[in-house]
Amino acid sequence: MQNIFTADPIEALKMSIQSEKEMRAFYNKAASLIEDDDARTILLGFAGHADKHRQSSIDMYSKFSGKKILFLNLDKRHKLTTLQRCSEDFYDAIRIAKRNEKEMSAFYSTVARRFMEPDLRSFFRKLATDNHQHLTLLEASFEEPLDENVETSDHSLLGRVAQENQ
Repeated sequence: MQNIFTADPIEALKMSIQSEKEMRAFYNKAASLIEDDDARTILLGFAGHADKHRQSSIDMYSKFSGKKILFLNLDKRHKLTTLQRCSEDFYDAIRIAKRNEKEMSAFYSTVARRFMEPDLRSFFRKLATDNHQHLTLLEASFEEPLDENVETSDHSLLGRVAQENQ
């Protein structure tokens, strides 16, 4: 996990805004890699959650900074460097998604512990819980491939159900 040294709510919220923007793009791309409607629905739901988290972070930023965000251009120090980009391979994308959700949950949990302000603690704890729930759903919905070298068979539970129903 990336080291988080800041206890500045504005900096933490900027990192949240940027990270959620990246996660929304990740899940939209991952959803485009699969034809299974159930799997796509789950991934697009995560993209929607990331967008809601981003908007909540923007609202919290406005509350604490007194400023409205019209455009956010962040430098590297505001990016959660442990987040990985979406792979072109669906199964790799799911493995990466699981890692990213763990990182996001750990980030939000760590940040929540650094603030004494109840609203901030509660806000970041909720985000941590949401990301942990995403991880749980990913693990329940998508099996890990038994053989890393097998690329032609469908390893998702949802994919197998879809194949059986065809």
